[in-house]
Amino acid sequence: MIWYDAIVKADGNEAVCGKYRNQNIVCTRLQGMKGRKYTMKTGFNWKRKLLSLLLLFCLLTGLAGSGTTVHAYNVPDNMKWWADDKFGMFIHFGSYSYYGHGEWAMQTEGISKETYQKTISAKFDPEKFDAQEIVSYAKKAGMKYLVFTAKHHEGLAMWDTKVASFTDTTGQKIYSLQQYTPFGKTNRDIIMELKNACQQAGIHFGLYYSIIDWNHSSQTVEGDFTKMASWEARTAYIADMKAQLKELVDTYDPEIMWFDGDWTYKKDNPTLKKWWTKQDGQDLYQYMKSLKSDIIVNERVCRSFGLGDFECPEQSIPEKALSRPWETCQTMNNAWGYKKDCEKSYYNVRYMIQDLVEVASKDGNYLLNIGPKGDGTMTAGSKKILKGIGNWMNRYGDSIYGTSGTPFAKKPSWGRYTRKDNVIYAHVMKWSKDQKLVTKKYAGKKVKKVYLLQNGKKLKYNVTGKKVIIKLPEKKPDKADTVIAVQYQ
Repeated sequence: MIWYDAIVKADGNEAVCGKYRNQNIVCTRLQGMKGRKYTMKTGFNWKRKLLSLLLLFCLLTGLAGSGTTVHAYNVPDNMKWWADDKFGMFIHFGSYSYYGHGEWAMQTEGISKETYQKTISAKFDPEKFDAQEIVSYAKKAGMKYLVFTAKHHEGLAMWDTKVASFTDTTGQKIYSLQQYTPFGKTNRDIIMELKNACQQAGIHFGLYYSIIDWNHSSQTVEGDFTKMASWEARTAYIADMKAQLKELVDTYDPEIMWFDGDWTYKKDNPTLKKWWTKQDGQDLYQYMKSLKSDIIVNERVCRSFGLGDFECPEQSIPEKALSRPWETCQTMNNAWGYKKDCEKSYYNVRYMIQDLVEVASKDGNYLLNIGPKGDGTMTAGSKKILKGIGNWMNRYGDSIYGTSGTPFAKKPSWGRYTRKDNVIYAHVMKWSKDQKLVTKKYAGKKVKKVYLLQNGKKLKYNVTGKKVIIKLPEKKPDKADTVIAVQYQ
């Protein structure tokens, strides 16, 4: 059997699928590609396969039983909180939210810069944006960090940027929320409002920034890419981009900088159309660290080259734990920015909970997106899902926070495992009719007790060889996922 890494690309977005075999993608999730045209590139990855085998050996020999969280990867000191928190909120919000056709509308609908600015961006007025409400929903859902789109591909800065080259087509007016829209007259700062609300709620704060810019005078849209006007324009734009990033770090002090729009990348030898290289990504990463040494930066400074602090598959979950920190970003309804047509297409709460558990079982993080409406209000669908996840996290959060992935090589048919110290959490998604749950014994250790995590009620069990056979209640306590804790001595 030959396994490959697969990268599936659709509508300008890439989703890394852990395995590819016999011309079929075998990802756990690939939601974002449903009903969409895609292209795929593959290549055998010996390094990842060997690292996976080494990880498996370590887990099976009980190296994870040290009394501390042992992740599937090395965790730098500045990322320990992130690796333990597991669950965050992504917010896609910009002038595209007013249009209601998604954040890619300018490109997918072929809207010119001038038309987009006059008919969409200039009318964007998120007067009902309520940072306190949004953060309260994040808190209720059990989310521990938040990432907000400071500037998406459309180019509208969601803060009062002073970098002179980021203007509209006239070259006279700074293209930002503060200086270009009716909202700018209110003197409100949406990013600072979110930052302050997060601080009050004890939630870590991060920002998103797109490397490409559909509005900027240096670039024109060319398919999924942007084409630079000249080499001089390329040099000047990168310098100005760094100036904007310095504004963001100096003003808002984010703990995470989440980059995107790097798919113009080449290993080296840039062209005007594919103008972003591995070296540019390395330089950008070092630049961010020079601004703030402990800031966490994702791989999309230039993906596929092992750069950044964590890997970020999009709308997909790898088949196995990756060899370094990773986070999957996910939508609730196949839309990032507000999309009217997707408001009746939300996944159910059960599905989203199981998605979160799937990620945690592979020692990853889960960044779940909301796309507020153009006036700033949250959608009813996003509120419903966040409430539902929160109800589950109130009962079972201990099986997610501060955990590592499964210590076992084989996935159980009934659900998934997570682990913390000497406790194995059995996430039971399929309830046995004979009221028996068979789990694997962990690392030769002796079972101390077995109990329902939601209320601490002890369950009867017996140990036979390498199996722990647990007597289940007659009725499943939670339809999405009932967590049973097996504590070892």
